[in-house]
Amino acid sequence: MAAAELNIFDSEQIVILDRACLLARSLAADAFRLDFDDIHSWPVDIKRYPELRPEERAEGVFAQLFRYLRPGPVLVGGRPDYYRICLYDPAILKALAGEPKLSLEALLTYILTHEFVHVARFARFMEIFDSGRESRLAEEEIVHRETFRILKNNRMPGLELVLDLYKNHRQGGALDPPDACASSPQ
Repeated sequence: MAAAELNIFDSEQIVILDRACLLARSLAADAFRLDFDDIHSWPVDIKRYPELRPEERAEGVFAQLFRYLRPGPVLVGGRPDYYRICLYDPAILKALAGEPKLSLEALLTYILTHEFVHVARFARFMEIFDSGRESRLAEEEIVHRETFRILKNNRMPGLELVLDLYKNHRQGGALDPPDACASSPQ
């Protein structure tokens, strides 16, 4: 089946995803003073919709963050866990189809910066991953504000629109999001 039939990113969109990921990771690393190349600072991998296991798929969100335990022994000084950013190509492409002025690169940059901010906050123990619903809602608002702070001076075409679309999320006016973080032993 072709990418269009599955409603997933095509090869050109994957190039845009790679560019957005590099920028988002770099911006979040700078904001949290994390070593961009240190896997212990960035215990994260990114998977797209076709690569996800059924339990990692969700409706109504652009991305979701999971925490997993590393299999086997952990090296001294290493982290026993890592995070997986699960991107939902179909939801992202549906949003683009519904808003013609929306830029894929700007939207992906926002989504990925947002998820990397979560990872940085969890890796730095600024927030506990497995917290209750009220804490998760508060964490989402904090992360949207931090994402805005990181991106607000970036001149990427289309980013201003994306920041405006997320305005209510950082001001506490968003509807209750579905559980955006999930934990799994493996």
